[in-house]
Amino acid sequence: MNDTSSPMIRSSGFGRGRAGADPARAARHQHDQAVFHRLLALHEKIERELELLPHGVRARTRSNDPEIVALLHDHVPSMKQRLEEKFGLRFWDPAFAELFAQHDKIHMELTLLPDGVLIEETSEEPNVVTLIQAHGQIINLFVAHGGMQAQQESPLPDTYQRVLV
Repeated sequence: MNDTSSPMIRSSGFGRGRAGADPARAARHQHDQAVFHRLLALHEKIERELELLPHGVRARTRSNDPEIVALLHDHVPSMKQRLEEKFGLRFWDPAFAELFAQHDKIHMELTLLPDGVLIEETSEEPNVVTLIQAHGQIINLFVAHGGMQAQQESPLPDTYQRVLV
């Protein structure tokens, strides 16, 4: 766990640096990271359906495992709140850095389901729609491949115009 060359470890350190001045934020970041890592470890028990919409995505993520449902009920609202607060993560990953940079142009509707979560992520800006759809596909990759995928940079579509250089 002390290998600082791992992107997941690097993101942890950077996140603590951002939250380090506020112990409550640092504790929240550590909790969010632990939940995310547990979901990655259990990825084979998670089902995800992604529908591309004209203005974004609709995704249903669910499981028959009560532990995973509880983790999803924790993780997804927390990520929504982090986006709204611009309390970023995975700064080393261009897709996530862009997502947090564009946070004010993203609208999210979240519904907790008995077996998981339903989320609609939309934007009125076509460039941000491209980013939202890429993010939905990235989450699909996390569900399909778990921690190995989370160690990789997430691809941005060639058609997406980056706001961060």
